[in-house]
Amino acid sequence: MSMDNQLFTIEEELAVQSITIKNALSSENRASSAFVLPLSNVHSKTLSLVIQFLHKQASVAEDDLKIKFVEELDISTLLDLLNAASYLHIKSLLDVVCEKLADLIMDKPVEEVREIFKMRNDYTSEEEKSLRESYAWAFEIDSFAQNPDSKAGKINYG
Repeated sequence: MSMDNQLFTIEEELAVQSITIKNALSSENRASSAFVLPLSNVHSKTLSLVIQFLHKQASVAEDDLKIKFVEELDISTLLDLLNAASYLHIKSLLDVVCEKLADLIMDKPVEEVREIFKMRNDYTSEEEKSLRESYAWAFEIDSFAQNPDSKAGKINYG
């Protein structure tokens, strides 16, 4: 049952891909095969997508799943899925969503990443200037992307 009290039915072999659900099903409190598990952190819209993912995962190659399942989702839906995958402990969904989110912000300047995630800048202009000067290499995205052999973005362990 979702946070907005919507009931969903799912096959047990799909449901147990969630560690959270698997643990609940294996508990001693389960008296019958008709088991209702309240998922107070997952909205019905998101839970519906999670169930779609589990069904598709069973029948589609992993690379196709990554591309097709998350390609058209907006950032808000991706973040809801990320939270649901984390709460439900569904590693495969977590991996797919994280990869999509990483692709969305790859090679983007800090300001654009803040805009994508609707993040507020907590730094004063002086603090940000100081950080940019102290960690100039972290803000050299374009030069690193064009020249991966440069020292920008590389860590020297020796």
